[in-house]
Amino acid sequence: MRKRWLYFMPVLLSSVLLTGCNLESDPGKLTQVVVQRTVAPQGLQTIETALEGMKELQNYQLKANLQVTTGRFVQTVDFYGTVILPDSVLMDETIGNADYELYQSGHFAYYDDGNIWKKMTPLSDLRPWDSLLNLLKESPPRVVYELPKQTVVSWDCYVFQFATKAKQGSAVEEAGLGAIGQQTIPHTALYTVWIDTKDGQFRQVEVQSTAGVPSIGTESFEGTTLFFSENKNQPLKVPSSLLQQVEEP
Repeated sequence: MRKRWLYFMPVLLSSVLLTGCNLESDPGKLTQVVVQRTVAPQGLQTIETALEGMKELQNYQLKANLQVTTGRFVQTVDFYGTVILPDSVLMDETIGNADYELYQSGHFAYYDDGNIWKKMTPLSDLRPWDSLLNLLKESPPRVVYELPKQTVVSWDCYVFQFATKAKQGSAVEEAGLGAIGQQTIPHTALYTVWIDTKDGQFRQVEVQSTAGVPSIGTESFEGTTLFFSENKNQPLKVPSSLLQQVEEP
């Protein structure tokens, strides 16, 4: 189980933007809590422009949270760390009450399971904004709403909200989330994005999806990713405990 969530890290980065269930969602449950919002005619263009701007990033930090609820079972995963594109990562991971660490530099990739560092398949898909941009191009929402402005950390942000459907075969589905053995079909999710009012920077995204699962009840997914410290010179330091066990090439 622990390894399954470890390999979900890149999925969280990209497919937190593509929802986390592989059954058709119940749109009614996605809008139970709705704040004041108005139709934003230029909302989609504003979001896409912000996502296009992310392509210039060379490095960034992130704080992400994922919660999957299946019936009475709740699994929570948190990530906090640094990504230097194209393929370097230093990340702290919390699954439930257990803490782990992940380090990657190209093909040199290891994770600490709490006792020993173990080799892992290098993470890829470390440009998560591309996933959302592709989704918006392939399945544009019918309407984008604007919510009241909010402050995220210290940034004043425009807040937009929309619902759209993820296509079959998303990375979340490939990671095995959702009811095992159930047929994969497109599903709807509610997206909320925060964009900096000053520089148009894409700051945060939240995704919510709820589905009915035969014989289980309800499966829900909620994921939030915050991006910060973009393009800061912050070289990754190899954990000393890793160097004590493995020599970096």
